Amino acid sequence: MLRRLLIAITVLSIGAAASPAFADSDLVIKVAHPAVTANLNPVTPGTASPGDLRTFYAKLTKPGKSTRIGFMTGSLLTTEVGVPSAGKEYRTADLVFSIGKARNQLIVGGVAVYQQQAPTVAERTSVVRPVIGGSGKYDGARGWCESIHRKDGTWRHTFHVQVRS
Repeated sequence: MLRRLLIAITVLSIGAAASPAFADSDLVIKVAHPAVTANLNPVTPGTASPGDLRTFYAKLTKPGKSTRIGFMTGSLLTTEVGVPSAGKEYRTADLVFSIGKARNQLIVGGVAVYQQQAPTVAERTSVVRPVIGGSGKYDGARGWCESIHRKDGTWRHTFHVQVRS
């Protein structure tokens, strides 16, 4: 009797772990936006300092299209100046991409190297950052995002994520 009960519990456990409610889906999501303007809130005006905060907002489209599909908003926080070399600095990202309905969000974090006086990474540069969460149809998102600052000043972001099904 105990053996049958253990077998039944084992079978149910395996079935629950393999059910679609617990499966992950692989997604590739591509969005674009025009050049952005950074709103700089410096710790010490006129000089780069840890704690400098740059905020952003941009309307999102599909690459090569003009119809708005959402928005990106967030901030970059300067965490270290003069590293990894003179004239450079580290900035951490807190970027939210809201795609389609407002509840469908992808959250991007991570760190990248910037020129101290530049609002963003240089044109013709790409940055890879972690996707640290999501909501709505991107619930539980994890993965990475490549952001490309194109030579015309526009941006392309390609998300490679897994979400809960």
